[in-house]
Amino acid sequence: MSRDQSAQRSLWGLSALAFMGGLGGGVVFPILPIVGLALGITPAMIGLILALNRITRLAVNPITGHLVDRFGARWPLLTGLCVEGLATLCFAAGLRSHHATAWFLLGRVLWGVGSSLLMVGSLTAALILSEAAMRGKAAAVVRMWLSFGVPAGMVLGGLVADLISARAAFLSAAGITFGGMIAAYFIAPTRTAAPSAGGARHKPAARGVMRELLRSGSLWILCSFNFIVFFSVQGVILAALVLILRDRHLTLASLGPEGSSGVLMAAMIGSSALVSLAAGRWIDRRGRKADLLLPASLFCVAGFALLAASSGMAAAILGLSAIGIGLGGINVPLVVILGDLVSADRYGRAIGLYQVMGDIGGSLGPIIGLEAISRFGPAPALTAVAAAMLVTVPLSVALRRRERAAYSSVA
Repeated sequence: MSRDQSAQRSLWGLSALAFMGGLGGGVVFPILPIVGLALGITPAMIGLILALNRITRLAVNPITGHLVDRFGARWPLLTGLCVEGLATLCFAAGLRSHHATAWFLLGRVLWGVGSSLLMVGSLTAALILSEAAMRGKAAAVVRMWLSFGVPAGMVLGGLVADLISARAAFLSAAGITFGGMIAAYFIAPTRTAAPSAGGARHKPAARGVMRELLRSGSLWILCSFNFIVFFSVQGVILAALVLILRDRHLTLASLGPEGSSGVLMAAMIGSSALVSLAAGRWIDRRGRKADLLLPASLFCVAGFALLAASSGMAAAILGLSAIGIGLGGINVPLVVILGDLVSADRYGRAIGLYQVMGDIGGSLGPIIGLEAISRFGPAPALTAVAAAMLVTVPLSVALRRRERAAYSSVA
């Protein structure tokens, strides 16, 4: 088997693990908001529960990045799936406990640890496994399957909760995640550690590496971009879509709000995944990454504005599709630009820092979004999110100028 074929096989194995890892996380979103309210949990606390996995990742991501840089990504990937399976069992236990809030909080903390191991490990491994000429495709494939896992879980959770029970949905997700852990032992790629850059004498200490990364202006622009995207899409939309549909009495066929939100989220992420693949191929052919960011950002802004103004299902679907298209055009260029900015032996720590900023946004999104929708209604809250997404426009312009300046200096 040639090196290219081996890398392709490893990337698809990596993608399968990323998909299974996202599945259990998606199950939570169409279930916990409504179940939590029925159990007497306040909207702000539900938002905190949904955000707690990302709050946990704020502490865990830098540690994960350091471990991946030093030891490779294989065992973090396997361990992450195991911890995620345990977390999903905590959600099931909470439904039959007098201390539901405590079980849900514990489950989200564990999920934060497991998802950090899986997300940082898989994105770092994708950069390590790919040459510069195919980095766009590699990032797109892994990012696509990471993204697919969450809406697949939302569909699973919403449909099983509608047809059977919420507990059955959580147990199904746990079984799939543990099955993925067993499969991971056989399909997880083995070449997931980057060779050291230079000799040991010239390698800076871990603190020195982090100081150098923190001084990079371009890396901070990428991290700020990721913060806004996670706040808006991974935070507000994932947590609040089921409540938006319930408030506006929007459902698909005979499904309830839970099932409808799962299907709509799957459609949004599906459009994002297709655009991600197209973006990855465009980047590999043209070599330009930042050119995609401005139109993608404007798609997201338009999508949130349309969703804020929508009163019917058709407008809601169109708005979510626009958000998905924008998301697909943002995620891949950001990861590829990050891969160009740092050396291979620092990928894990750079991805860890990048994910920290995303998780800050993803932590604030559910808390602020659910509270804002409860107090002011969906339209004002979503209009505010559309305004927040406008901040990505000057960030897109800044990255485009820096990229063009770099090309001009090389030429």
